[in-house]
Amino acid sequence: MSLFKTLLLSNQAKVVFKTQNPLHKPFPHSPSFIIRRTLSSSPQEPIKKPLSLLFEEAVGLTEKAGGNESEYQEEKNGLMSELRGLEREVRALKENPKPKVQKEEKEKKPKKKVTNLVELFGSEKMVEKRRRESGEATVLKDLSPFVEAFVRHLYSKGYFNKANFLVDNKLDFSYFDSKYGRDFIKSAAYKFGKDHQEIAQWLSSKNLKTVALFGCPSLDKNNVFAAKWLRKIFKIQEDTVCSQCMLKDSCRHANKDVWGIATRNLLLVHVMKVIILYNLDQVPPKLTVPDEVRDSANKLLEEVIKLSRTT
Repeated sequence: MSLFKTLLLSNQAKVVFKTQNPLHKPFPHSPSFIIRRTLSSSPQEPIKKPLSLLFEEAVGLTEKAGGNESEYQEEKNGLMSELRGLEREVRALKENPKPKVQKEEKEKKPKKKVTNLVELFGSEKMVEKRRRESGEATVLKDLSPFVEAFVRHLYSKGYFNKANFLVDNKLDFSYFDSKYGRDFIKSAAYKFGKDHQEIAQWLSSKNLKTVALFGCPSLDKNNVFAAKWLRKIFKIQEDTVCSQCMLKDSCRHANKDVWGIATRNLLLVHVMKVIILYNLDQVPPKLTVPDEVRDSANKLLEEVIKLSRTT
């Protein structure tokens, strides 16, 4: 018994000596080192979570870890408050999902057939406004028999194949009761003149000179140039015509001659640019066209139709 007490006291003394001796450092894996580290270590501070983990916890991708103290500290951050709001929105969407809206198929409505060009290009008031702004007559007169015959001839020659306002490409004169329809007739007449230059030499010189002596059918540069070309062919002085013109106060080309004409050949396209405005009665309201000029223009149009059928 005394031997046991002696051994026990000696072991206790060794332990006290090792723990109190600063020169003695225990091995990290020894039991004494583990015991000392466990006893002497202080409570760990809360570890801050990375932003990605906070976002996953907020949207419900991972379970939350930590006690109330860590949650209280995290809520102090402005970012955490925003994540909380996002979490509430996600939960609300999970609890009350929005019903899926089914796309209803739009019923295909049958295309409405257009009865006139006013329905295609605006109301009658808009059309009338554009006409007033351009200085043209606000009321379109009915097409003359000469123009109707010319339109039928153009239609038979395929000059209205690109007219998208003709339903099923059928000729209907009601479609020409608008400025757009009348302008299409003018464009077709100009193209016809370029394609049939051989007709020009057979036209009546008397009717051509009557039209040339009157002046220009409009203030448009293309029409003015064509009228000046006709006067140049018949050697009519510009000041003679311009001094009597009713549009001279508004014309920028008054008393100006046409230069650069190296040929005396009459071009049919210039004839069409002049007479078609008289035929369609698309002249400025200030311009009063004498009956003899209208008659000459109608006769020339009639000659163009006849000559194009024989050539």
